[in-house]
Amino acid sequence: MPKASTICAIRACPIFESLDEAMLLEIAELARPKAFAARETIFSEGDSCNGFYLVVSGIVKVYKLSGDGKEHILHLLGGGETFAEAAIFLGSSFLAYSEAIKASDVILFPKEPFLNLLHRQPDVSIRLLAGMSIILRRLVSQVEVLALKDASARLAQFLLEGHSAGTVNLTAPKAMIASHLGMTPETLSRLFFKLEGLGVLSVKGRRIKIDDSQALGEIAAGERDF
Repeated sequence: MPKASTICAIRACPIFESLDEAMLLEIAELARPKAFAARETIFSEGDSCNGFYLVVSGIVKVYKLSGDGKEHILHLLGGGETFAEAAIFLGSSFLAYSEAIKASDVILFPKEPFLNLLHRQPDVSIRLLAGMSIILRRLVSQVEVLALKDASARLAQFLLEGHSAGTVNLTAPKAMIASHLGMTPETLSRLFFKLEGLGVLSVKGRRIKIDDSQALGEIAAGERDF
């Protein structure tokens, strides 16, 4: 019988939240809990795909490397989020790198047993497809932002999407946030400094307080320069 903590983690995942208890228990039987230390590699691009993952706690990054070794972060993932779903359908290898930013607990859903379950239970397939569609929409949005918006607009949009009650708590080091937004750490620091000087933000370590959400929205939309 799977541990209660594993079942709770699966139940809280958006991909599985609409499934009944019997199906959740069946999925939980496949779960393989794993723990990774900070900066430990979960998988590398080209590794044989052994399944997909659910983050239970901690922070995980998924990234690509350019030919000259430069890292670009595709996703920063926290509790309840899944990654590497596409790899179980598209071939035998992972399509990017993954690493725990800090000590993280994850659940591995092994490839072949999970695919067998999908053949038996179409409802799970539909939920997984919906979850992957959300990921695809997020990737398309990220490409649009990187291609069409300048650095200040990209940062403003990122902060607006991540705020809760006017505050953003950065879950990763600023250098990683910069990579995710397609800019250098120096550029990110300059933008934070300028926005703080204009009274748009208050920055204290990784805690960002949005003092003027209207101005930040105008910057995100490209309607205001600074």
